[in-house]
Amino acid sequence: MSIKSLAGQTIYYGFSNIASKLLNYFLTPLYLELMTQASYGEMSTVYAYVPFMNIILTYGMETAFFRFAKKENSQTVLSTSTISLLFTTISFTILLLLFRGPIIDSYIGELGGLNAHPGFFTYLVLIMAFDALTAIPFAQLRLENRPVRYAIIRLTGILTTIGFNVLFLVVIPKMYAAGSTWLPDISGGNQLGYIYLSNMLGSGITLLMFLPQIMRIRWEFDTAMWKQMLNYAVPLIFFGMAGMVNETFDRAWFLPQFLPGNNMTDKKELIGIYAANYKLAILITMFIQAFKLGAEPFFFKQAEGKDPQKMYARIMKLFVVLLCMMFLFVSLYLNVWKTFLRRPEYYDGMKIVPILLLANMFLGIYYNLTIWFKLTDRTKTGAMITIVTAVMAFLLNWWWIPVMGYFGAALATMACYFIQMTICYILGQKYYPVPYHLPRILTYMVTAVATFYLYDLLNRTLLSPGDIYALKPLSLLVATVFFSGYIWFLLKMEKKEFSRLPVIGKFVSRI
Repeated sequence: MSIKSLAGQTIYYGFSNIASKLLNYFLTPLYLELMTQASYGEMSTVYAYVPFMNIILTYGMETAFFRFAKKENSQTVLSTSTISLLFTTISFTILLLLFRGPIIDSYIGELGGLNAHPGFFTYLVLIMAFDALTAIPFAQLRLENRPVRYAIIRLTGILTTIGFNVLFLVVIPKMYAAGSTWLPDISGGNQLGYIYLSNMLGSGITLLMFLPQIMRIRWEFDTAMWKQMLNYAVPLIFFGMAGMVNETFDRAWFLPQFLPGNNMTDKKELIGIYAANYKLAILITMFIQAFKLGAEPFFFKQAEGKDPQKMYARIMKLFVVLLCMMFLFVSLYLNVWKTFLRRPEYYDGMKIVPILLLANMFLGIYYNLTIWFKLTDRTKTGAMITIVTAVMAFLLNWWWIPVMGYFGAALATMACYFIQMTICYILGQKYYPVPYHLPRILTYMVTAVATFYLYDLLNRTLLSPGDIYALKPLSLLVATVFFSGYIWFLLKMEKKEFSRLPVIGKFVSRI
């Protein structure tokens, strides 16, 4: 496979992933307009815990499927992993429902508003169960290079979720207000229930679309292979859990625990502000997720070829170039992006957006680097890296949040991702050396960050000193000049590389 092939798959995976996240992103202004800060904080807290449960429910089987499908009989690997996930998902779902009472009455249940609405918990459990059961079917499509079907199923599920959101939050309330009193009165805390219900219906439709594919599986369970897959996959649970500590635990636990004061409503509101502004880093995270979907099977297949390290180095350089462009595209135009926040009370949190964008750049590079321990079967080392950074995340949040509030949480996230990336790079060069273009990569990243902070200094002192997020023509013009200058710099530096890429290559070669 070539970079052109990877680019093609990433476009398909990226289209479905970016489209789905953008569509969900466009729901954010609706949520922020209809819900109180506290309610939005409750929802953010709940959804921060969902990824933890997804890691437990899938326990690394998706990555193990990719690894073993290339080494063993792929059909046997497919059936074994599917049966394993089916059995464990049903078992965990039953356990969660049996222990519903203690969970919703806990501190986290109160923070997420579940104690006041116990029925919401059932929706959330089913969301996680449906998502876990579609993990291997989605992985099968990626392994078989079927990105179009992948995109269709992914988008159908998302559109279903969004359709029900609009129905429950917009259409029905308007009809009720117009006199259709036979419809439910959706207001206050009940809105969260309909959001969770919409998500559950979208996940359920996705699973239904996979049923024909699942039913075609040859139902054979190879116990010996399953043990090998578990041995490979179990460290990935700790790897994933520790990674989630860095990615979502700031909203799920660090902020509510370490923010000063004991007023639960105030904490929910601050979490809501933090979570809303976290959404503005979505462009980078969308691309990273799309890249992961296309790159993981690509890297495993590329490993069978000649001198795959050179290919990995090229991919890393292009990946960083695109991350830097996205970092500037969001950070230079914050006065435009703020319109998605809808309400002025969320604007104060925009100061964390550049920090979180940079943090996600480090995270994206880290994901690219992790291929070394997946290819060398050193998943335990990968787990140790993330456990170390998870401990650091706890210490830094404990130290910084009481002093700096949610800005401390953002800063801790960036510091942890940087350290995680650095450790992974050093160990990777020891066990699986890749000739990364380190001087150029560092140059592009430092230049991007310097470009933003130079613009920020000009904006604060000359362009818009009274309100740095004001939508002023001069600020937009200067931001566009800075952004265009950086793009020109990249094209000049990487003209040869870009000219080899599909579609854009013929345009770059003329520069």
